[in-house]
Amino acid sequence: MICMFQLFKKGVREGGTIVIEPNLVFPSEEDRKKWNIVEIPIITIAKEEVGNVITQSVVALAIANTYMDAIDEQTLIDTMLSKVPKKVHELNLKAFELGKKYANEAMANA
Repeated sequence: MICMFQLFKKGVREGGTIVIEPNLVFPSEEDRKKWNIVEIPIITIAKEEVGNVITQSVVALAIANTYMDAIDEQTLIDTMLSKVPKKVHELNLKAFELGKKYANEAMANA
């Protein structure tokens, strides 16, 4: 995870926002001066609030889309649900809503 952060942070413009998983990524003070580092515990949310750590990618997807507003939310949800078995739809919807909630809270506190 740290390697990915080190690799991809250079593609973010100075002053841009980088969302990190604070249990895995430890940005330097220099990083914090250069970028807006937002810490959202994606794995903890998936494991403890959703109840399934596998949903961490859905939590992250919701966070990314909430920050970027890149894709119509309902289109994104419909597409996501079309890729997983029906038996996990509720779990994935919960993960999506939690990711969105935490992103909105982080943006409000920025």
